[in-house]
Formats: sequence, structure tokens, C-alpha cells
Amino acid sequence: MGSGMTGNGVWSVLGIEPTQDLSVIKRAYARQLKSTRPDVDPEGYQRLREAFDTAKNYWDIREVVTDTEPVVENSAPAIIQMPVQSDFLAHHTPVTEQLSVKRWKVISKATEIIDEMMDDETAGLRRLASFEQSSLLQNIELHELFNQELAAQLSEREGLYSALLNSVSAIMGWEIDHYQPGGISAQRLYALQAQIEKTGANYYWSVMARNGQLSVLDRLRFRLLTVEGTTLPWWAKLMPDFIKSLNEKVSEIRAYYPSLLPRINSRLLKSLSETRLVISWGTAFLAAFWLLLIFTGTRELPEPWPTRAVLIAITGLYIHGYRYFESKLRFRPRLLFAMQCVLSLISTAIMVRMLLGFFTIFKPEVGELVMAITNYGVLCASSFSVLWMMAPKHWKWYCTPLNAMTALVVFPWELMRRNSGVVGVVVFILMLGVYALLLAFAIR
Repeated sequence: MGSGMTGNGVWSVLGIEPTQDLSVIKRAYARQLKSTRPDVDPEGYQRLREAFDTAKNYWDIREVVTDTEPVVENSAPAIIQMPVQSDFLAHHTPVTEQLSVKRWKVISKATEIIDEMMDDETAGLRRLASFEQSSLLQNIELHELFNQELAAQLSEREGLYSALLNSVSAIMGWEIDHYQPGGISAQRLYALQAQIEKTGANYYWSVMARNGQLSVLDRLRFRLLTVEGTTLPWWAKLMPDFIKSLNEKVSEIRAYYPSLLPRINSRLLKSLSETRLVISWGTAFLAAFWLLLIFTGTRELPEPWPTRAVLIAITGLYIHGYRYFESKLRFRPRLLFAMQCVLSLISTAIMVRMLLGFFTIFKPEVGELVMAITNYGVLCASSFSVLWMMAPKHWKWYCTPLNAMTALVVFPWELMRRNSGVVGVVVFILMLGVYALLLAFAIR
């Protein structure tokens, strides 16, 4: 055979893609015939001739062409639909009884090998490799039939996964990683990949069903996801991370297993889209931590409630408010920029207030306007410069005070979730002491 030809199939020998156009088949045959002469390479010529005859018969084109006949360049294309692989024999030209028996043997062998691969992958692949080298498949027409039948049955077999298809491709020479696969059509490859995705989706669903029986909340979560018409109870919205876990699961299905979306409870999807406030364990912990700190730190004030209200509003702004407004204004950059600048000014003022409580020497006297402007200006510039030098590179300069203040407010949760048990208790007590001191300086 010529050096440019392979034995992956009829179309590989002819050097063209599968086609219904007889003129294309003839031109390909004539082109290959120039480099595959019967007096130089009789075996290659025989394979080329078999490929040519098979290509014509495969599309049920009933025209006899001899080696000496000229190639008809302007022959009209045969308008015939491609036969389904399971009806392969019904669309072939009449053949001898012996060849018909061989074809049925090839088709049944494909079924047997696939069954064995699904039961025992190693044994099935070993049997496939052995059969691919058998004398029966040395006939190029039977080899092409086996290629197509194997791919057709695999694309309809539940349980097909990527590693198995890659192993089959390596044995059969399908080259499925290429833009144009060899031995099978692009449409058949698409069907194989669709079956792999279906297998992955079914496995994901079975794992989700198994994990959905671990606890009461897991069972509720699985029922909300899978049982059509199930309503999200009001108290579930108040449970930390419950709504978040449902959102994450739905997002994961949308991203990786979209074929499972019709199985998801449509009422739940509607409820999730309408839910604005999502409570997490971090939000719950920070709310409890700062409320405890504010109420204990202001208990000695003569009028504590106005101070408490301001402190609660400030901590709420940094815990949840800023992220909420940021998500609402993400498509309005100018308003987002203005909000970030205003919050950065507020953050700088809060930090200066804490510094004045610590360094009382900088606290201006009552009525000393020039001193107040000078001292506040020096503290603001100093604190901003220090924060800017310490800030990560991805922080925008005008957001530096805002990001620093946000980090200070949420730091107790970031530290607590990394510690548990006795260490967590000790860390919690230390955090209360440190933050109580900062609060005392702020309200001093």
C-alpha cells in the first residue's frame, strides 16, 4: 500500500471523508490509483479496489466501474440517505451467502465484546484487541462494518465513560482527539460523547441521592431538589448555609450536568431566584460576636442605645451591606466608584477615631479648629499611607481603607473557622478581649 494510506477504514484508504457523491469517490480512487499501481503494489491495489467497491455499495450506488473506465468528473451526486447501522445489510447490494454470514458474525461479535467490556473492562478490551487483529477483519468492508457497528452500539450503551472510549479508540485507531476522527464519523463521535455525558450525569444523580439520606436536613434538601412541586419552608430560609447549599448544587448542575435540569424542582428554582437574603454561618457568627461585643462594651455609657444603634449599623454595613450594594451596582461603575469612595472615607474616619482614643495626645482641644484640622489630617494621611503600603496588590487604591475595615470586621470568623475545640474557645476569648479594647478606644 502507498505510504500515505492507513487501514482505519474505507474512507481512510480513499483519503476522503464519508460522502454520498459518486464523483468524489471516483476522483479519490483515480488519485490514489496514481500512487498504487497493480504491477508495483498488488496488495495495496487490491485494498484500494475493495475500498472503492465498498464505498459505492455502502451508499447503495449501483454502478459498475472497471479499472480501465475513465473517471467521470461531472457525474451527478447520488441523492440517497445514509443507512442506519442496524439496517446495514438491508441497504447493501446482493452478496454471497458466505459474506452475509461473515457480516452477521461481525455485528454479533461487536455486541458480545461490548457486553464483556461493560462487565469486565480489561477482559473486554483484550478481546477487542484480539478480534481487531483477526483474519476476519482483514477484509476492508468487514473492518468498516465492525468500526461503525461498534461505535453505534457504544453510543447507545448506558455506562459508557471517557476512559473506556479512549481505550477503544486506541485499539481501533479512531483518533477521537482530532478534529476529524478516523474510522468513524464526526456525528457518531458526538453521539458517543453525549452518551458519556449521560453516564456522568446519572452517576452524579445517584451520588446525590445517596448523600441525600445522611441526615434530616440532607433528606429535606434532596426532596426540595428532586420532587416537583415541593415548597421551600419559611424556616429553611433562616437556617445558615441551607439556601447557599441549594444554590451551589443548582449552579453545579447547570455548569456540569445540564441534562439533569429537567429533573430539578421548578418551584424550588423560582424560590431561589426570588430569595434576596441568604444567611451563612459566617454571617450568623459575626452578628452574634459583634452584638455581644457592642452590648458589653457600651453597658457603662449613660445613654448606650444611640451608640449601640450606630455601632450595629456600621458593623452590619461591613458584614453584609457593602457586598449587597456591590452586587447591585456592578453594572453601574460610576455609582459603584462613588459608593466605594464614600465608604472609604467613612472607614478612614473610624480608624482615626480609634487612633485618637489610643493616642490622646493628638486629640484636639475644644474650639481649636486649626489644631483639629491639622491633627485629623495628619492621622488620616498616616493611616492611609500605612494601609496602602500593607495592602495586597489587587486592592484598588481608593478602596484600601474600605477593604481594610471590612477585613478587620470579618477577621474573627476567618480565624474561628480555622480552629476548633479547645483552641477555638481560647481564640474566641482572645478575640473578644482584643476587639473590646478597640471598641473602647473608638467610643472613648
